[in-house]
Amino acid sequence: MAQTTIEAVRELPDVREEGYTSLPLDPDGWQMAGHGGFQFFGDEAESEGGPGLLWYPGEELGDFVLKVDWRASGPADNSGVFLRIPVLGAETPDKDWKPAVDLGYEVQIDDRGVSPETGAHGDSFHLTGAVYGLAPASRLASRPPGTWNTFEIEARGRSVTVWLNGDRVSHYPGAEDGRRLRGFLGLQCHGAGSRVGFRNLRIKRLD
Repeated sequence: MAQTTIEAVRELPDVREEGYTSLPLDPDGWQMAGHGGFQFFGDEAESEGGPGLLWYPGEELGDFVLKVDWRASGPADNSGVFLRIPVLGAETPDKDWKPAVDLGYEVQIDDRGVSPETGAHGDSFHLTGAVYGLAPASRLASRPPGTWNTFEIEARGRSVTVWLNGDRVSHYPGAEDGRRLRGFLGLQCHGAGSRVGFRNLRIKRLD
């Protein structure tokens, strides 16, 4: 990553907000499951390769609000923010990340909205801001590649609500679907060619 980007991270304004605590992005506090990985630059992490998940084992969360900044490097980038995932293994890369998909929730990053079934673009259930496969994004509210965006994600009971750059873009009311009410946070590295950066994770605990 260019030096200018690293310097920009160091010069970020203070993003502490009342009721929120910061969650540092550092290689010692997070673990990888699956393929791929993340490069760390100060308090920024950028995905590479995959599929896999960088997850935070330091705290299991129930009801909370998460704010996180993210930035795609190109229009075809794909990633996601995972909520309430179980403990993930690190011995079988082809399988270690899959419990996160089956038991947790993913807030999608994919401005093309590619359907995993057909490959067609514009699938609102797989568009940036959607609760992946569960609740559609009402519109594409992300900024152009190379610029930062902010997710605000509220998990309360079985419901998940997503704001992107201040606009409410999706709401999953919840269902008895076997998904977890408590779990860990994760950041996805989707596959070759996708490079998505993350920074400024902060959490407000509601329970």
